[in-house]
This record gives sequence, C-alpha cells and structure tokens, in this order.
Amino acid sequence: MSYRCVLAVDAGSSGCRCVIVDLDGKLVSIASQKWSYDMPAEVAPMGKQFDAQIFWGIICRLISESINKVGLASSDIIAVSTTSQRQGVVFLDRDGQELYAGPNTDIRGIVEGFAIDGEYGSEVYRITGHTPSLIFVPARLRWFKTNHPEIYERIATVLPISDWIIYRLCGERVGEISCVSEAGLVDINELRGSRKLAEMLQFPEGVCPPLEAAGTRVGAVTLKVAERTGLAAGTPVVLGGSDTQCGLLGMGVREEGEVGIVAGWSAAIQMVTSQPIIDSKGRMWSGCHVIPGKWILESNGGESGGAYCWLKKLLFGDSDEPAKTYALMDSLAQDVPAGAGGVLAFIGPSVMDMSRLKVSLGGFIFPVTPSVTSVGKEHLVRGALENLCFAFKGNCAQLEEVSQLEVKKVTIGGGLAQSHCLVQILADALGRSVVSFEMPEVTAWGAAMCAAVGSGTYADLEQAAKAMKPRSRIVEPNLENSQIYTQFYEKWLSTSKLLDDLLAHIT
Repeated sequence: MSYRCVLAVDAGSSGCRCVIVDLDGKLVSIASQKWSYDMPAEVAPMGKQFDAQIFWGIICRLISESINKVGLASSDIIAVSTTSQRQGVVFLDRDGQELYAGPNTDIRGIVEGFAIDGEYGSEVYRITGHTPSLIFVPARLRWFKTNHPEIYERIATVLPISDWIIYRLCGERVGEISCVSEAGLVDINELRGSRKLAEMLQFPEGVCPPLEAAGTRVGAVTLKVAERTGLAAGTPVVLGGSDTQCGLLGMGVREEGEVGIVAGWSAAIQMVTSQPIIDSKGRMWSGCHVIPGKWILESNGGESGGAYCWLKKLLFGDSDEPAKTYALMDSLAQDVPAGAGGVLAFIGPSVMDMSRLKVSLGGFIFPVTPSVTSVGKEHLVRGALENLCFAFKGNCAQLEEVSQLEVKKVTIGGGLAQSHCLVQILADALGRSVVSFEMPEVTAWGAAMCAAVGSGTYADLEQAAKAMKPRSRIVEPNLENSQIYTQFYEKWLSTSKLLDDLLAHIT
C-alpha cells in the first residue's frame, strides 16, 4: 500500500524524536532516543555542549527507524521538516564544519551576558524581545571572542539546532524567523537580522543566516543523506520552527488573545498577538510566531516537567517504566480533594520575571504535628500539580496585564498534559474550560504541518493546522473546586512572597 506522509524531526532538550504523520494528521510512526550533553572542565558547571557528529548520527538512525518500523517506502515521505529546543545553536565555519554546538542550558556566557545587559540591556530587549542576554547567542559569541579567539575568527554562520538539521539534510544555510528570533539575533519589529544589534555588539559579519518563514521549501535531501537515512534523494526539505511555536501551531493556537501552554521540561505560556509587545518592566519575552503576521508574548513558568520528574524520582525512585509511575501519581492525586490537605508546593514553576534573576527557596509547606499529620505521598503529588497550575494561572494573569488583551482560550499540550488530574486542576484553578491534547508530540505535529505546506499539499500553515490538527478534549471546571482554589491560589501567591522575603533576610 502506498502512503503520502511527512516526517518531522524534533530535537528537544532531553532527546530527539522522529515522527511520521499522514496528511490528515494521523500518527504513522515514531522513534525516539534520549541524549545528554558534555560539560567541559573549562566551562563547568555553567557550560554545556554536544558533539554534532554524535547527535547527527542519532538523528539519522531515528529517521531510518521511524521509516522502517512500519515498512514505508522512501517515496512515501513527501517532505521533511524540523523543530528544536529554543536557544540551542550551532556555529559553522565557511566550509560548513561545526565549530561549536550548544543546548539551551549552556550559560557559559553568563559574565559576558551581564556585561552586555549592563551596557545595552534596554536596547537589546527593545530589538529582540529577549533578555537577560546570558542564554542567548550574543553572550556566547562574546565568550568565544574572549576565551577562544582562534575559533571566534572562523565563525561564519550561526544556526539554531532546527536549522542546523535542515543544513545537514540539504546543505542550505537558512534560518527560520521564529528560531533565529529565539536565539536573540532578529529584530522582531522588522523581522530581519538586526544590523544595529550586530554593530552594537560587534558580531562577526554575516553570522545571522538569510531568513525565511516556516513552511518554506529550502532544498532537497542529498544523496549522501538518503543513503544514511532511508529518505529518498530529492525529498523536499522544509523549514519548521522553534519547539514552542510549533507546539502552538500543532494545537491550533493562532488567533490573537489565545494562550497555549507547551508543558514539557519547562512550561512556555504564550499568548498570540497581532504585533510585538514589549513589557515595560522587562519580565517577559516577546518573539515571532511561525504563522506570518502573528507574534507571541511569553510568560514562562520555568522548570515544570523537570520539577515533577524530580518529585517522581524522590518519592518512587528510578523506574524502567516511568509512564506507569506517572499514571500511579495521577491516580493518587485524583483521590485527594482540592487544596491537597493544606499542602502548598514550591518546587520549580513560578511566575516569570526575567528582570530579577534570583535563587528562590522552595519545598513543601503544610500543617504539622508529625505524629498525627495525615500528609502522605498523595498529598505531595497533588500539591505539586496544584503548584504547576497556580504558576500557569499567574503567568496567564501577567499576560493579560501586559498585553491588555483578555485571554480568549487556554490550550495545553506536551508531556505534562498527559496528566488528566493536572488538566482538571488547571481548569478548576482558572475557572474556565481548557483544551487539552491527548498526545505529547504537539511540537513535532507543528513541524509536520510545516512539511505538508512545503510539499505543496496545503496552501499555508493555517490550512494545514485545520486539516492536520490532532485529537483534543475540552475539560470543564468543577465550580466547587474553583471556589476552593481561589483561596488557595491567593495563599500560594502570598507564601511565595514570604519565601522571597525570608531568602533576602537569611542571605
């Protein structure tokens, strides 16, 4: 039987997955593998990087595996696209050799970033919509200029990881607008590489690649790549976008005032806007949507899935079947009433404020007389899920405050959205219905939609999003629980403030 499918490579923070989707948005095949990063002694513990050859080998193997496991012919794949973690980048020299490859967690340029912000911070924020500079490309470039001038002088092109994979597939150095904007190189008002930024920060000439929109066909799979992956030589290669923006596309979040929560290791809470909006207090980020003519305002909840994973390991240890452990946690939490028996959790997710980078106190707070307390694992799990949802609510409120737009709709996807208990708590805490996606691969779905547009199957991303949208469900709030959460949310906010004050006092 002959199929017509598209393939998406999703290079995430914790691993890679290759997803094959048909043109109606049905999953055909998936292959995935976790990966890890190196921490060279000279940049430890702040700096991380990866071996581009090893990562490319993993990507090629996963492409091949995803095709072969369901017996597809290479001709069944009519286009391929990519998405990746934001702020992860690769530096290439003029010959196309990788000089450096670093993930979004590489903050080797922390000193250089603070120096940039001390001198140009407000202007950098106005142009790029992103500060502090320490995690973005300008700080890393300056770090190499200071510490490895011999490498710095060879840097010819900076590519986000997603666009580096495009380069590896077809040999073209092209940047997708949302990806390069998330690297801190694009003027989000003019949708082009910022000459003023380059002059101000003295970038090497031409490091920002030519920019194109998501869904643009930029090349074709080379013969060498075809032999290694099982893709057909000549298969169209299409620009995808940043993972969170592709997640919004995959969930159909595209109208002004709609909010999408891509809840994975971290939780990006993003509102679609019709123009770039810069927070006068510098708390949030602004960037480009993958959909032309749309921008996003982001109030990020910070480490969310990562915090919940930490709790899983703490309470239940390492498991060969983590999905079963998460299902157990969900079952335990569902049996605990709203309010988690008085437990308030502060284990990671919070309301975004990039103007005040600080360490915070965290943990669990609950009424105690240890000999008689009834708090158990189930209350800690429920409290952690409520912590997540309170943070999501606080970030939604901040989006409304800065944008002066009312939230029209809230949609959630990603790994954490697989928790039915979390999604119900979110609806209860917000006091409104929430659209939830049943599968965690919403970012890969968005990239698959880009591939379908680049193949010529659909005219634009909005058409592809409607035709290929994966299954979702609408979760309505429990009004009784919503009243309870109104009180607990205020307690959570006030206790967060008290913990900040306590930290200031003891340090």
